Amino acid sequence: MDTMDDVGDFMSSPVLRIDSESSVQDAAILMEKSHVGSLIVEKYGDDIGIITERELSQKVLAKGGNPEEMKVSDIIASIQSMDRYMPIEEANQFMHKNKIRHLAITDDDKIVGILSVKDLVAYYSKDFRMQE
Repeated sequence: MDTMDDVGDFMSSPVLRIDSESSVQDAAILMEKSHVGSLIVEKYGDDIGIITERELSQKVLAKGGNPEEMKVSDIIASIQSMDRYMPIEEANQFMHKNKIRHLAITDDDKIVGILSVKDLVAYYSKDFRMQE
């Protein structure tokens, strides 16, 4: 494998954001419409967390919550991040160790992309095919 591959080369960008006071229903609609599995949550212009499909299923659906009444801030998860110039192998290990499916990618401490498990699968599938 090429150890020169940076996570920034494989992240999804631009990052989609939603306000912390938005409804969970609005978040789910935006995620579905945009074909993404996560949104960065912001409050007063600052990134304060992430909402993923996991939060929707575990903190809303499984508990019988009403997505129209619940706010994004009710189900927010903490952001795990990594610099865009880190090797993709490190991102893979970090995500596996921390059992996360979405990793915020930063440049000068600003979130500029998201690396998802789907991105890792695509990366490693490409690499595997090249070895055959």
